[in-house]
Amino acid sequence: MKLWNRLRSPWKISTVLYVLLFVMVVMPVASLSVLILQIYKQDLLQQTTDQTLQTLRALTYSAEQEIGRAVYISAAIGVDPEVLRSASMLKQATAADRQTYITSLNKTLARYSSSIPSYLLSIHFFFKDSGMYSYNRNLIPDEQSMRHSIWYHKTLEKQDEVQIQGLQKNVLYDTTDKYVISTAFSPSFMQGLQDVEMIYFTFSRDRLENILRQYPYSPSSFMILSDQTEIVATSFGLSSEDAAKMAALSNISASKEGQFITTIDGQKMLITFTSAEMVDWKICQIVPYKELTKNYNNIYKFVMIATFLGTILFLIISFYLVRSLTKPLLQLVRKMSRVMEGNLNAKIEASGSAETVILGHTFNYMLDQIQLLIIEREKEEREKRKAEFTALQSQINPHFLMNTLNAIKLMALINKVDNIRNMTVALMRLLTSSFNRGGNLTQVSEEIENLKSYFYIMEIRYGKKFEVIWEIEEQVSTAYMLKLLLQPILENCIIHGLSGTETNSRIHIIGRASERNVSIVIADNGSGVSEEQILQFNASKTGQEHTFTGMGIANVHHRINLHYGQEYGVTIEPNLPTGTKVTLLIPLIRQDEENIKDHV
Repeated sequence: MKLWNRLRSPWKISTVLYVLLFVMVVMPVASLSVLILQIYKQDLLQQTTDQTLQTLRALTYSAEQEIGRAVYISAAIGVDPEVLRSASMLKQATAADRQTYITSLNKTLARYSSSIPSYLLSIHFFFKDSGMYSYNRNLIPDEQSMRHSIWYHKTLEKQDEVQIQGLQKNVLYDTTDKYVISTAFSPSFMQGLQDVEMIYFTFSRDRLENILRQYPYSPSSFMILSDQTEIVATSFGLSSEDAAKMAALSNISASKEGQFITTIDGQKMLITFTSAEMVDWKICQIVPYKELTKNYNNIYKFVMIATFLGTILFLIISFYLVRSLTKPLLQLVRKMSRVMEGNLNAKIEASGSAETVILGHTFNYMLDQIQLLIIEREKEEREKRKAEFTALQSQINPHFLMNTLNAIKLMALINKVDNIRNMTVALMRLLTSSFNRGGNLTQVSEEIENLKSYFYIMEIRYGKKFEVIWEIEEQVSTAYMLKLLLQPILENCIIHGLSGTETNSRIHIIGRASERNVSIVIADNGSGVSEEQILQFNASKTGQEHTFTGMGIANVHHRINLHYGQEYGVTIEPNLPTGTKVTLLIPLIRQDEENIKDHV
């Protein structure tokens, strides 16, 4: 299962290329080399077999000529009346006349043996009932053992036909050949007028073996086998190894010709054979298999070594090319991973092919551009927020300042009392808080003190008392907030919300803290706010054009969004039964650790 999951997971490009090289190059080249070698081997064996069969056919023709000569001599002597008459007279002659008839018979036979003196070794006459005469050489076996031989009886059954006996061992005296080729003939001519029952001929194997030796090919050997799979002649001479060869050659089929592979004395041999139809003998050629495949083995080794070295060289070059291609890509992937983690300084050293070098330069250029864009973006955001903040402050402070100054002017002209001093002191406190450049955050408790000064000014301006109810938790009082967030809302309550009421004007200010946020609610019991005005305010929150009279509340909302994010801001809703409720939601800041240019 793990192996399957690994196979299904994305592979490295280097792994894919190596697998493709092995599957599409190495395996086909190796398979093609083996296939070509096998085809070459089969073709080589076929060519060798064809050449061997041609050689064997030529040998068979020559061997049949020699066998035909032996058959002809045997038949000619067997049917010669003079030979049969001389032999019969020799059988019937007395001891005193025997030599005369021997000389007459030898003289007659000499006419045949003179033409082939080294080929015809001996002629043996077996007479009816008993007795025999040997011409040229005597037989080693005794007469009775010869008469009881199987071939003797078979020959008697087929009179006037030459019977080729094949190879005979140790049958003659006065010869260096232990093995001879023999034929037999039983004449029926002039039955009752002659006493010859069987004529037995022996021939030298030299003529046949000379035929086999006329194709000297050292690794191979030729053999002539009888119909009983007995070795008649060989190109290398008979030896003790003939038994093993005969055992292997026993697999020769009855086919006219063919070939097969067998093992002789532990060596693999190719046996090719053809038939001498005249006597049903087989002429065979034995070739060591390793000699046949010697050239093939040399070529095989050469091809395999060349294929191996070529494959190794190809793999080395391929490895270098794949590495030069994948190493820059791998380096690029690693650097991109670092960039994903936020490291924009993870530049690469461009190397490899022209494409990867361009890719590396492009990647480095991209990082430079990203860093430049980030710097420019941060600068733009800071400038934008600074401008927006300045604009918002400029909308709030001058508006209030002009109203207050008008109030002081009117009071100074009409009443000429000490209230002017008190209002001026209160105004100075507010202005000091508004234009203080020490920072943009203040404690909620300080903002409340400034609101009390603002309430004092408003009471003097409108000539009536406002009932203000404070419910500020201790955790809220010690928290920090942006300056001048509450004053525009209170101004809106007094000017717009409570402007139509003469008595019982009440403003309820509630400060609550949660784990992360601070909620400040400012509620009045004034004329309230219509649904259309709420829609106008919500439109102003999304940046659309607004006509809501409480412009300062929209500015407060935008300031909170700029500094704390979109999840914070101002909401307006009716304060039942009458009045308006404004809620500020800001984050809980426990210490003065922010600055206008850093806090977002």
